[in-house]
Parts: sequence; structure tokens; C-alpha cells
Amino acid sequence: MSLNFTNNTDVHIDSPLFQTLLDRAGNLEANLEGKEVELLLTNNDEIRELNKKYRNKDQATDVLSFAFEDAQSADSAQAPSEMLGQIAISVDRATQQAEEIGQSLEEELKFLFVHGLLHLLGYDHESQENEKVMLEQAYEILGRK
Repeated sequence: MSLNFTNNTDVHIDSPLFQTLLDRAGNLEANLEGKEVELLLTNNDEIRELNKKYRNKDQATDVLSFAFEDAQSADSAQAPSEMLGQIAISVDRATQQAEEIGQSLEEELKFLFVHGLLHLLGYDHESQENEKVMLEQAYEILGRK
């Protein structure tokens, strides 16, 4: 899998951090070879606008993910088949959350990226059972297992 990385913040963050996680996910999931993921690192204002526009929620959030498979079913010309989807992370929110739980910003960003990636792969946390499975996958990709 490949990463298309955009950082719209003043915080220096290296893209190889996320590529490593993509590579690990690719080793766990089938049919991901040649797939691309877009990652946008942004601020609370921009993610709030995205959340409002696409989810009708007028508030900042930590991570959003948009699977292109969903977009293709709505409009098949909108996304190429090799594109898995997009992930947007608020670095503002990630910084706040990292401080609250006592971990580094890098670790929080990695967790949020994997969380968004798992949503692109079809995982959800709508039930306790699904949340447990999703967390187990996240910890596997993060190397915390």
C-alpha cells in the first residue's frame, strides 16, 4: 500500500511513520497490494468543516475516514479503484488527547491513523464485540500486541 501524505499544520511530522503502519496492515489484510491511502493532517477548524459537510456534525473531531468504495457506489467516476480512501486527523485534537492520557503526540497520531485505516477496511465499533475486534487489530498493527 502507498501513502499520499499532506500536512497542513506547522507541526513537523514525517510520513514514514504512517507508511510503516500501512505496511503492517498490508501484511494482516488480504487484497491491499497496490492500494493507496490519502492522509491529511489538519487543525480543528478544517476537520470541523469536513465533519459538518460530510457527517452533518458541526464539531471538531480527532479523526475522519472516507472509504472510496462508498464513494464509488454513489458515483463510480469519483474515485479510482486503487484508492482505498482518505483519512483526516486533527493534530490540535491529537495533541490535546495525547496530553490527557500521558502519551506522545506521535503515539496518538499513530493510533488515530490506524483507527481511521481500520474504518477504511470495514471495521467498526458499533458494538462492544466489534470494538474489541477493532482494538485487537489496531494493537496488532501498532505492534502493541
